[in-house]
Formats: sequence, C-alpha cells, structure tokens
Amino acid sequence: MVGDRITEETPLLQGQQGRSSPARAIELKKRTLQTYAFTFGFLAILTLLVYTVRSSLPTPLSDTAATRVDGFPGIHAYEAYLSKLTEPHPVNSRANIALKAWLDRIALEFQAEGEQNGVKVDVITNDSTIVSTPNEHWFVGSRNLIVRVHGQSGSDEAILLNAHYDSVPTSYGVTDDGMGVVVELELLRYFVKHPPQKTIIFLFNNFEEGGLIGAKQFVKHPWFKTVKLFLNLEGAGAGGRALLFRCSSLQAAKILGSNSPQVHATPLGNDMFRLGLLKSDTDYTILEAAGVPGMDIAFYAPRSHYHTPLDNLENVTPDALQHMGQMVLATLQAIDKTDGFFDEEPETQLVYYDVLGKIMFAYNFTTHGIGNMIALVLTPLLALVWTVFAVTGNGKISHLARRTGVVLLGFIATLFAFVVTVLFVGVASAALYKMNPLVTYGNIIAVALYMFLAGLLGVIVSQLLLSQVKSMRGPLSSVGASFYGLTAFWWILLIFSSYAGSKQVAVLYFAMFSFIGNVLACILYHGISPESRLRLSLAFLAQIGLPFTVMVDQTFLVMDSMRHSTVDGTPEIAVYGLVAIPVVLMAIQLQPWINTAGQKGSATLITLTALVLTFAICCVLQPFNNGWSPNKVLFSQEYNSTSGLSTVAITAAAGIPTALQRALPVNESDTIRCEPFGTYRTRCYYETDLVPIYADEPNEMSVTIKEKQCVDDLCRFQASFTSQNSLLCRIQFNGDKDHITNAWAHGLDIEKGHHAGSLVTYSLQYGDPVEWGVEYRKNANLTAAVGCFYDEWSKGQLPAFTYLHEHLDDTMTLLLRGQGLSFVYYDRLEL
Repeated sequence: MVGDRITEETPLLQGQQGRSSPARAIELKKRTLQTYAFTFGFLAILTLLVYTVRSSLPTPLSDTAATRVDGFPGIHAYEAYLSKLTEPHPVNSRANIALKAWLDRIALEFQAEGEQNGVKVDVITNDSTIVSTPNEHWFVGSRNLIVRVHGQSGSDEAILLNAHYDSVPTSYGVTDDGMGVVVELELLRYFVKHPPQKTIIFLFNNFEEGGLIGAKQFVKHPWFKTVKLFLNLEGAGAGGRALLFRCSSLQAAKILGSNSPQVHATPLGNDMFRLGLLKSDTDYTILEAAGVPGMDIAFYAPRSHYHTPLDNLENVTPDALQHMGQMVLATLQAIDKTDGFFDEEPETQLVYYDVLGKIMFAYNFTTHGIGNMIALVLTPLLALVWTVFAVTGNGKISHLARRTGVVLLGFIATLFAFVVTVLFVGVASAALYKMNPLVTYGNIIAVALYMFLAGLLGVIVSQLLLSQVKSMRGPLSSVGASFYGLTAFWWILLIFSSYAGSKQVAVLYFAMFSFIGNVLACILYHGISPESRLRLSLAFLAQIGLPFTVMVDQTFLVMDSMRHSTVDGTPEIAVYGLVAIPVVLMAIQLQPWINTAGQKGSATLITLTALVLTFAICCVLQPFNNGWSPNKVLFSQEYNSTSGLSTVAITAAAGIPTALQRALPVNESDTIRCEPFGTYRTRCYYETDLVPIYADEPNEMSVTIKEKQCVDDLCRFQASFTSQNSLLCRIQFNGDKDHITNAWAHGLDIEKGHHAGSLVTYSLQYGDPVEWGVEYRKNANLTAAVGCFYDEWSKGQLPAFTYLHEHLDDTMTLLLRGQGLSFVYYDRLEL
C-alpha cells in the first residue's frame, strides 16, 4: 500500500486549493486504484485462505497409525462399520431389526474381549422400558442397545455417549446418524482395550426419528441416574466437519477446546433453537431437560441431503468420520484423566466458538461480561492518558478538545455509514427476495457477494454524502478519524454484546475481535512515524486482518448451516438477516480505506454497476440443482383398503406441479390438484393405482374384538390386531372424542387429562398382537379406524414412492420427516 501523508490538518480533498492540475488528477486516480486494488486483493486472498483452512479435514488414520498416536482410526471405522449402512433402516423395517442384531453381536463381542482384558462390560440388548407420549399417544417399546464400561475407579458416576441408529424411511442414515453410531462403536472398541478410569455408558438408541423416543426411554432407565455428563452425536448434513453447536457444560467445552487437534464450535446453535430458526431437534433436548449437562456434536452441511436418499455412502468420506471421532475421543480421554471432574458444580451457561478450526474459546457469561467491561473502561482511559501526555506545556486541554472533536465527528461518519449500509443491504435483500424467492438455497455465495456489494455501495454513498458537509470534510480525509469512529462504534457494540450476554445470548461474541482490531490500528497509526511507509500497511493489517478473519469465518458458518433450512420451514428472510449481520459489519470496516482512496463519485458508479449486474445474475439463478442443492420433495401416501382409493400428497418449495406432470403417467397426472402450503411451498395431490404391496395381501391385518360392554354410564371396548408386515400402527378415534375417559395400548394408559384422539403402537416383532382398548361415556357416537404405516421401499414394497424416486427430475429428491411413507386404513369399528 502506498504511504500515507494525510493528517487531520491536510485533507485529501480534490479541488481544496483550486482546480487540480492534470498531474495531480493522475496521481489521485493512481492512488485510488492502488488503494482499492490492495484492499480488495487482500480481502479476496484472505477469504480464500479462510475458506481453505476452515474446510480442511484431518487425514483418516488406519488402525496402526491410530495406535501409534493413541488416536481415532477413521479408516477402520469407515471400512468395518460405516460401509455396512447400505439401505434405509427406519424403525418400521426389517433392516432396523437386522441393524440392531448386528450392533448386539458387536457389543457382546466387546463384552467378551473386555472380560479377557479385565474390564467389566455390561450389555443390555433387550431393554424392557416402554414409554407413552401425549397428544397422539405413542406407545413404544424400547429397542435400545445399552453398554456400560465400568471405570477402574470403581465409581458408578458415568459419562454417557449417545447416538441413534434408526434412519428416516427416505434416507440411508449414513450421516444421520450412522457416523455417530460408528464413532460410538469405535470408542467402545477403544475403551475395552484401554480401560477408562471413569464409567462410560454407550447408548445406541432407536426411534429418535419421530419424537426422540429412544432418549425418552433411556431417561426412565435405572442407569440414567448415574449419568453426570453426556455427549450426543448427531448428523444433519452429509459429512464435512462436526460442530459443537449446543453445550451446557463449560468444563467439557474447555477440555474439548484444549485437547482436540481440530475443533469446530459455535454458540449460535443455542440461539437458533431458542428463536425457532432450526426446524429439527436432537436427543440433547431430552437429556438436558432431564437435568444432565452435555454437548451436542453434529454434522451440519450440506443440509440439503438431510433425510433424503442423498444421505448415503457416496456423499461422505473417512476424513469427516475422523474429524468427529478425534474430537470426541480427545474429549473423553481428557475428561477421563481429570480428577474431580464430576465434583465440580457444572456451569451450564457459556460462550464457546472456534477460529478457523484451530483455536477454541470457552468461557462463562460472567467472564464474557467482565472482559467486555474491562475493554469498555480501560480503552477510553488509555486513550485519554495517551492524548494528554502526547502534548507538553499548556496546550493539553485544547489538544484534548480537538482530538475529542475528531473522535466525535469520526463516530458520526461511522454511524451514518452504518445506517446507510443497513438501508442499502436491506433494500437490496428485499428486492432479490421479491424477484427470486429461495435463490439463497442453491446460490448463497452469489447472494452474499451481492449483499456485500450493496453494503460497500452504502458505505461509499454515505461518505460521499457527508463530504458535502463542510465540517465533515476534515474527518473524512483522515484515516485516524475513521479509526476513531470505528473504535467508538465497536465500543458501543460491546455494550450491546454485554447486554445480550446478560440474557445468555452470545450472538455478538465476535464484537471483541473487531474492537481489538480497530484499537490496534489506532495504536499503530499513532505509534509509527508518519514518514514510515509501513504505517498504513500495518494499521490496515490490524484493522482488517483480525476482524475480517473472524467475520468471514462466521459468514461461511451461517451460509453452510442456514442456506438449506428454508425448505424445512425456516423463513428465507431469516437467512438474509443472518448473512446481513457480518456483511454489514465487514462493509463499514472498509470506511477508512474508502476515504483514503478518494474518487467517491467514480467508485459509486462502478460499485452501482457491479451491484446491478450481480442483481440481474442472481435474479435468473435457479434455486435448485442436481448437486449440493436439490429440491427436497416431501412424500406421503394414504390408501383405504376397503374403498380402494389411494392418494399421494407431495409437498415441495417450487416447481412441483410441472415436475409431476412430466413424471407421472397420464392416468395419474390427470388427477393432480395443488394448493399453496405455507410461505414458499406447494402441496399437490394425485390418485394412483400403485398401492403398498403388503396392503393387498389377504392375511396382512386381522382385528379381533374381545370385549364391548356398558356398565351404568360407562362403556368399555377392548380389541387386538395383528399386522404381518408393519410394526407401527394407529387407532384413530372419530366422533364424540370428548366422551372418551381413558384409552390404553401395550398395557399402558394414556396420561390423565389428555385428549385421546388416536393411539399409535409400536411392536418389536412382526406379527405380534397389539392389545388396546378404550373407555367412554354411554351413548357416545364413536368409531375407531385401524391402520398401519409402511416404510420399506428399497425392494419395491412401495411402488408409488419407487416410481417417483426413479422418474422425478434429478434436481429433486424425496424425503420424509419422522415415520410413515404410506398409511393404509384397514378397518372401521363401531364402538
């Protein structure tokens, strides 16, 4: 960068002393080009470096290499365990039963190995816990696998490691949550060979998809009372880096940060769940609500593959598995070696984050507030002392007054820049949101660039407008005044950060880094001789380098985690807002260098042209593609076996009516009817002859009425049913449901005081009879519709689903949240 010769007394204002000579004009243009070229060249390189460093994954280790470094063998975990996940395994499938049997065999083998190594290992393969849930009243028997490795200390106080082995019906479950399960298996294998001091419980839970039921079952298990800390392993993407996105144990977070070779953490997960911006949940919620502190570690990008057939082995790599495995192993190893870890009172409210995956900070909100307070008090005091002692003699007061005036005017310039930038970014975002809804889904980088150009234009225009005010011309021509203004601005943001921290909201944690960067820039600018050519360059590196590194990292995190959440129900305006926060703050950081460059009129025209061109490009970009951003299409089917009517419901963000017309045969496409669904989505229905193959089998469903009698004003109805090919069935009550006084299934009553609209039962084996019943007031007009869900499709069991899966455009992928791709009504009983 060229050397700086500007002071508050010598403004760089063209024409200040008459018309500029041609040579002077050429010099100013050269300075402008050099300043912008250096600034944006540096930012481009920095952004590329941040992206490269933050995206790097560890080299997966073989068994031999892992043994040498006492690390996690990612290659073994992938080849021995993860590679077995080759078909969907929802709770209502034979694949789920087979997977549980495979896990049981491995656990029993480890139990035998532990006995040889002198390690006591308890294995529960047939957990007898059964839970019922309110509202729809699910009655679910446990298919959890629970393994306990006793610690050498002899204490029962335990660490819980949890992952769920079931998938949604439409997914192969490799990331959600196969990789969590595989990490658990590998760590169980490790601790059987390396006896821990502390007891570790390994929970492989079932039925997470569809209500977090496996975790709810374990909370009722006697072993849960011994759990003092849990680590929940999850997946909402397809590989990539594992992220600590929720945490309620400061001690554990510090240990993770100081022991794992690569870390990734953000407090935004807590804030996003609190604000309802993430439309999914994990077992962390259940375990923490039961009173145990813990950590939620999950894969999160690309979320477009979440719950779809794209969550498969082709889209994950052993290095992603290595990343999660080494984070968890390093944390467990360190906790296991920490004496008195369980004796400390857990601190559950904390701030935690990483910088580029290399450094992790973790501290409580008290420390957060104290650090901010020290900066808020100490910085002005040091500035005051520096200013007063910089002048000798009797001019101290007047010098302090002049410098205070410069700081005030600099702050006004920065504040005005902030307001104008927010306005420009807001208008630009609203325009693109209106013209091309969901463009962020598949083109978030282009959208972020567009928003940054809008922010840059806002800063340039704000400074151009202020230059028309005579009293502002001096401060605008001074790099130092801009540094003062930005430092004061971030000083104010530290106050907001402190207030947010008092409410346990950590969203402004990065304000400290920008404040430090601007303070350092002020110190370098005034501490280095004005004649030094390094003066501006070093100040630039301090003022831009640290703040931009943190905020660019933050921007990539927001883009990766939120871009694909819109089709799951997150408002797209929230994605714009979350991206806008770091974009606006990065844009105003450029204020000193925009003023240094000069030529604001030309810069305005060039930036405006670039903004308009980028807007035009973004307006025609398609939101969906056949790569990382397919359109997620929600599938469900209902079939009435008595009437023969079968209806498929399809819900998607955009383009689904046309896609169905192209994909379906004429007899089905002629029945399509569509309606708006929510803000972005459309729901279409069509009739089909492709019914679930099990539904028409003659012995698929049998219903037996065992009792129907009334005593006084109360009637009692008891029945049972048996399904040969479904584990998950439902009894739907219709009519005078308010007259129902009690209902039960699997020997459990519904919770008192809860409305009995339906009973959903889950059996552990196909063909097992399900006993159920209901009590109601006499003369009530009630019926019960009995039906079952079907989720197996990979071998053609659901022809309607298979047909769409094979014929939809390759920019679309099918999914289901929870359970029940197809529901079949079998019988209607008069009560």
